[in-house]
Amino acid sequence: MVVEIVKKANLQGGAARVVRDGMNVGRLVKGLAKDSRVPRRNKLIFAGVAAYVVMPVDLIPDWLPGIGRLDDLIMLCVAVDSMLNHVPQSVLDEYWEGDQALLDGVRSVVSTAVEFVPPQLMRTLYPNEPH
Repeated sequence: MVVEIVKKANLQGGAARVVRDGMNVGRLVKGLAKDSRVPRRNKLIFAGVAAYVVMPVDLIPDWLPGIGRLDDLIMLCVAVDSMLNHVPQSVLDEYWEGDQALLDGVRSVVSTAVEFVPPQLMRTLYPNEPH
């Protein structure tokens, strides 16, 4: 299906890859959201962060230059981390059709970004995991 969309839109090079990767990420998130093996807590974290990111009220106002979107970015990393780094690899493999190196890279980036989240928040989100 992704290949058909890329061909139909006559996309080439980087644009085609962005579309392909975006479709693969969408398929992964949709699959994980419906999968009963993904802990409910992870789904709630993901949904809560998605709601926070689209809300007009922020911890750090978006209009502040340089740091205005920082809270959204960090929270988005928490959401992605909850789905990629706290779900068994076998479950991820069922839904990920893209390049494994891309998935590993995203996992690495969000793991690094989550290090900036206050430890108290991470303990609240994942009480049974070491921090």
